Amino acid sequence: MWGLATLAIAVPELSAVFRLADWPTISATIGHIEDRHSWVRLIVVFVITVIGYYAVPQLTTVPMRAAVLGTRRLTANGRLTSDIDTVRYEGMGGYLVAALAAYVVGVAFAASARHLHPGTFVGAYVMYGLIALMWVIVPSILAMFFAREVPFPTLFRTVGYLERRATPVAAVLLGLLAVLVVHLALYPWPRIQS
Repeated sequence: MWGLATLAIAVPELSAVFRLADWPTISATIGHIEDRHSWVRLIVVFVITVIGYYAVPQLTTVPMRAAVLGTRRLTANGRLTSDIDTVRYEGMGGYLVAALAAYVVGVAFAASARHLHPGTFVGAYVMYGLIALMWVIVPSILAMFFAREVPFPTLFRTVGYLERRATPVAAVLLGLLAVLVVHLALYPWPRIQS
């Protein structure tokens, strides 16, 4: 799942870097919002900092079944829950199909919106919004308030699995997270115009 999200983010970013296509990157999309509302820069830094704070403990422990990590109760896939003993893991295959369908719809909408209206960010808002909604927000709400687990791990649990196969991956990703904070807070850094 997170490989698809990486594609949805990396392909537009690399296309923009190498000037291959006019595609709405996540950086440009967030930069567009920040240009309209400067306070969004603070929200971006806050969210990335909180993500890093919650990621580090998950990266330092062995992924297992549902467990208590510090004061947090986590499902087997790494989501916060109120009671690890009542979390149900079965019957959520349909959610995986819905999340993948949302991804396909988001990518198609972003491509068509940019083709029909060059320079618009509506497609990017839809695509990145659907990824956030279906892969982060809804699964987190299901785990926390309804004791249901979707059939894919959190991004950080996925990074934890990768880290066990290639040790420096977690350190590199956390370093890139720090660069991302600077990049998004000072967008369009490193191409700052005078």
